[in-house]
Amino acid sequence: MVDEATGLASRVTRRLRRRGWTVSTAESCTGGLLASLITDISGATQWFQQGWVVYSNEAKMRELGVEKSAFDQDGAGAVSHEVAVQMARGARYQSGSDVAISITGIAGPGGATADKEVGRVHVAVIARDYFLVRRMDFGENDRLDNKKSFAVFALRLTLEALDRIDEQDGRTKESQDDGDVENIDRSKLEPSSEEWEGGLAWDGGKSTVAEEIQKVDLAALIDWDE
Repeated sequence: MVDEATGLASRVTRRLRRRGWTVSTAESCTGGLLASLITDISGATQWFQQGWVVYSNEAKMRELGVEKSAFDQDGAGAVSHEVAVQMARGARYQSGSDVAISITGIAGPGGATADKEVGRVHVAVIARDYFLVRRMDFGENDRLDNKKSFAVFALRLTLEALDRIDEQDGRTKESQDDGDVENIDRSKLEPSSEEWEGGLAWDGGKSTVAEEIQKVDLAALIDWDE
């Protein structure tokens, strides 16, 4: 598994170097493993911008601008396409990188719910104006094995996303960066779908991730009785 992960990380970085692109990561259940795999390769300063480990829901909102509604009773929950793509969007915007990869899942042995079992992971890859999100279920394996499997899955999905970009006019088109954050219209995406794919739209009427972060009521996130 380690050799496979190292090989995939090398392939990802070669693809990034070929384009002159940079990458950032946003991880929950893998605790920085993906960033470690990418930066284990010498010369990582050429392609790696930064990484976030946002384990709690509060950190996801505070650091990456994930919407609070995702964690409400009727929301998608932390382990979902919705949160994965928002994590990646926030990472790409905050870092200014060309590519952002996010991971959120249940490594085990606890954390499962009635409809989300141990070994489930959602990974999102955003590359310029393209996004790809996919769910995978690895089953009730050892916690460390699941974390490694999640990271490997993220690297494979990144390569697939780059392949799909190559198929679209040979190269992803340049986004018109006018300072506004990309908006992902999730209203037309089926929540239970195994995969989401689409393009990002620039919408000056939408607030930026940084502005969304400023709206988070940090005082309300603190349990003052602890």
